[in-house]
Amino acid sequence: MNNFFKKVKIFFEDIILDIYNKLFSSKYVVKGKCKKCGKCCRNILFSTEEGYVKSKELFNKLRKKYPYYNNYRISGVIKDKDDVQNGALTFECKFISKKNRCLIYPFRPSFCRKYPEIFPEFIYNGLKALDGCGFYFDVNKKFSEYLKDE
Repeated sequence: MNNFFKKVKIFFEDIILDIYNKLFSSKYVVKGKCKKCGKCCRNILFSTEEGYVKSKELFNKLRKKYPYYNNYRISGVIKDKDDVQNGALTFECKFISKKNRCLIYPFRPSFCRKYPEIFPEFIYNGLKALDGCGFYFDVNKKFSEYLKDE
């Protein structure tokens, strides 16, 4: 299968996955709207089963195994000894313009399409959207609403 058809296949798989996730959502929802500040495109963290990506060697292995990692470049490292993310590499998208516009928006990777993705275990530990981001997490249904259903 040539590269174009692979990209189209991945694009449609992502759309189907997004629809599935919206139909069978968690107890949390994403609210707000994008402020087009570009922070989410320039402050990306990747993780594997072992934890956050903290070395260029691991990132290069991921790029070989999963070609969509080639859309990103290393932009820095988190240096905060009190943070669980200490030592994690930060990444930025290669397709973000200086005016914070995505140059491949209709074909953006699923990682970008899902931002901010809901991970309940992270929300329990205080994860929030980036500072200044227009998105935020909220519960899908307030406790008082469950009581009204009875």
